[in-house]
Amino acid sequence: MIRDVGKGSLPDEPLPVDIAILQQMFPNNTALVRKFGLKFIEVATDTVAEMRAAQADKALPELGRLGHKLKSSARTIGALGFADLCEDLERAGINNNWSDAESLLVVIPAVLEQIARQLEKEFVQMDSQDH
Repeated sequence: MIRDVGKGSLPDEPLPVDIAILQQMFPNNTALVRKFGLKFIEVATDTVAEMRAAQADKALPELGRLGHKLKSSARTIGALGFADLCEDLERAGINNNWSDAESLLVVIPAVLEQIARQLEKEFVQMDSQDH
């Protein structure tokens, strides 16, 4: 069965979050799954805002640091592709590669939006299964 929860425009595009990873952290506890998912969205949204400010200041090392900051938490919730993008941003900062950083700063917020939409739908499904 092909799932369409949170997918982009391509039918075979993978979901941005492997929700099973987050659920394995908290078996049978949808409240904690939701809490951690929402906390990730909150922190990631704030960090993307910091990235935009660093981009405006042309602060490439700061962009790399912010990519590093988000990478681990993204992996923890199962947003592995997003974590890879953050790692690429971290690497762009280390390698002083402004072009790669700017390209990533277009993609990272868009993928974060996909993650937020997917988690919202996943939480609605969890709620319906809990009742």
